[in-house]
Amino acid sequence: MSTAVFERKEIVTIASKAVDLRDILVVSPGCILLCNNSKAKVQMVETRDGRVLSEMSIPYWISKPLITRLCLTRNGQAALTVEVNKVQMINIRGQSITMGTLLTLKYDPWGVSTCGESDLVVSYHTAPWLEVISTDGSVRHRFHQTGATGQFICPNFLTTSVDDYIYVSDWKTKTITKLDSSLQLIQTFSSPLVDCPQAIIFISPDQLLVCSYANDRIVLLNTSTGKSSILLGEQDGIKRPWSLSYCTERQKLYVARLQTDILNAYKLSKMLFE
Repeated sequence: MSTAVFERKEIVTIASKAVDLRDILVVSPGCILLCNNSKAKVQMVETRDGRVLSEMSIPYWISKPLITRLCLTRNGQAALTVEVNKVQMINIRGQSITMGTLLTLKYDPWGVSTCGESDLVVSYHTAPWLEVISTDGSVRHRFHQTGATGQFICPNFLTTSVDDYIYVSDWKTKTITKLDSSLQLIQTFSSPLVDCPQAIIFISPDQLLVCSYANDRIVLLNTSTGKSSILLGEQDGIKRPWSLSYCTERQKLYVARLQTDILNAYKLSKMLFE
């Protein structure tokens, strides 16, 4: 088993006033997409100096925060969940972003990730909790709650592994749930190191990073063994981590918190093999 080791490398300050980050997404080695709730905008930012390269207003704004999660699709677009029963597709052309197709759903979505070659999986804070949807918004699969107390309470973030398994973080149950592409429950992970899990991403086939929001940690979960360890903590500048994204080409991890204009960037320094 291998374990990633990161070192703090730099701080990226977003050159835009009133930033409330709800999600971040690396789209190329030099560019990161931001979900900025304070301005109801999606912004493309240069990772070197935080300069805003392109931005797009989301026209569904009402009296509360609405834009929540981002994911990169396998055809090079981004998908954005909007908490008025919509998923907004975003076209990415180099350093520019424009509006794509708008999908209308029956419920208000939160998390979003890829599923298979072209579908998306979205999460909800009420039943049916999870759905796999096609590119026209039609439902392919729904999750059916199991157990006396239920599997989910507040499933916020989703991610998909290279072998197309779906992972869901639930901040109230303090669990990470693994499902297949048909939303059949496979396994549930929990760890005493994780409190109020938020964003989750893979940095290798069996290494899942978890934002442990309530105790200021980034925790590494080995999905093959179920073992977990603290990767980064408060001593590394981690404070209330909410979202994160990884740049494979530059081996950099970006971590963001809510209501801030700062991203912490960490460089992968080595891999430890056990």
